[in-house]
Parts: sequence; C-alpha cells; structure tokens
Amino acid sequence: MLRIIRRVSYAVSALAILSQPTAHADNIILPPHEKTFESSMGSFTVGTHDEVIYRIAPLNITPTSREALVSTVAYARLDGQAEGVLKTGYSVGCPARLGAVLPGIDPTTEFDLEGPQQNYATEQAQSSTVERASSGETVESQTQESGQVQEFNGVTPAIAVDPGLFVELELQPGDITNVDIGEGKPLIPGKTVQIVTRDFHIKVDNCVGPATIRQYTYVLTRTPEVDDSGAVFGEPAVL
Repeated sequence: MLRIIRRVSYAVSALAILSQPTAHADNIILPPHEKTFESSMGSFTVGTHDEVIYRIAPLNITPTSREALVSTVAYARLDGQAEGVLKTGYSVGCPARLGAVLPGIDPTTEFDLEGPQQNYATEQAQSSTVERASSGETVESQTQESGQVQEFNGVTPAIAVDPGLFVELELQPGDITNVDIGEGKPLIPGKTVQIVTRDFHIKVDNCVGPATIRQYTYVLTRTPEVDDSGAVFGEPAVL
C-alpha cells in the first residue's frame, strides 16, 4: 500500500522585526558646543547653539519609519587672512534596513520504507484414527488440533512531500548617512557667519530598530600654503 503524507510549512528567514511604538510629538533640547583651533593662518572658531529636535509621528504610521524637524544655529569665526566655508548637517544611523519581501517555493520530497510487519493467525486441522474392536468391528475416531501460524507482510513504501512555501524578509546591514544642510556658507575674515536652520525635515524609512541622528558642523579653511579644518559634533538623539 502506498501512503502519501503532505505537509505545508511557512518559514520567515530573517530576524524578527524589532517592535517599535509609533513616535509621538515631543521636543529634545540639546546643549551648545564650541571649539577654537589654532592654525598657522590664524585661529578659527566653530560652534552650534539652540539645537532642538522635534520628533513627529511618521505619515505612513509604520514602525520602520521615523520623522523629525530639527532647528539649530551653526556659526564660525575666522581670525586670520584666509578663505573657507562653514558646513553643517546631520548624520543618520540605522542598525539594519528592511529590503524586499521575497516569496518563493523550495519543494522537497522524502522517501522511506516501512515494514515488514509480523502477524499471527490461528489454524485448525482434523485427523482420523481407525481402530479394531475385540468383537472384530472397526471404529473410526476423529480429533481436532489447532495451532498458531506466523505471517509476514511485505515492505510498504512511504513518501513525504513538502511544497516548501516560504516568505523571506531581506535584512540589509545598517548604515550611516550624512544629510547636508545647505551648500556651505563662505567665511569672512574677522566676522562671525551663521547658518540658521528652522524645522529642517529629516525622514528615515525601512529602518529596523532605533534610528539615531547627530549634528555635525565643519569649518574648512585654506590659504595658498595651508588647508585646515575643524569640527564640532552634537549629542546623539534617538528618533
């Protein structure tokens, strides 16, 4: 007898998506930062103040998206005869990114043999005996005997069929992306220049786990003899 066993299994070959509550609107107020660098062209100062991150709920209402509005003032002062630019922006980090959802089929078939099986049956038999009596007459007597007979069934093949239906979530390694604010503000020797940012929109999609942002501000200066630079970094904030 041929038996077919059918099994259907669904597998998700990815880490479980980290549960993230929907972000609510709130403010994160961060401290100021400033540094002064001495250079052969003269000193220069770079800093930030009034940094506020306003976290908002994502419009698509999914746990893998984050949104925020950022406001800050980045500034620099160049005390020397040189030229340069002031640049600011945010670094955005994500632990892992969710890629494509890939359904597929990977069927497998397993063969096996069952048996042999041992059974027992009862068998009965009769026997006759003829005897002669003293009077000369013949007498026939019958006896019945029973016994157990051992039987063996043959080998039974079995097949297990697995359609192998699965869904694969493609998780990609996390990355860090820089988001520049503006093209860079030219420096004026002896004066303080500023980049004022109000409600700059930062959006992160397909992020598994907490997204983190951090402000950066650079000063890049140069003379015919020297290129120099300096930077300050804000405090990391989780969206």
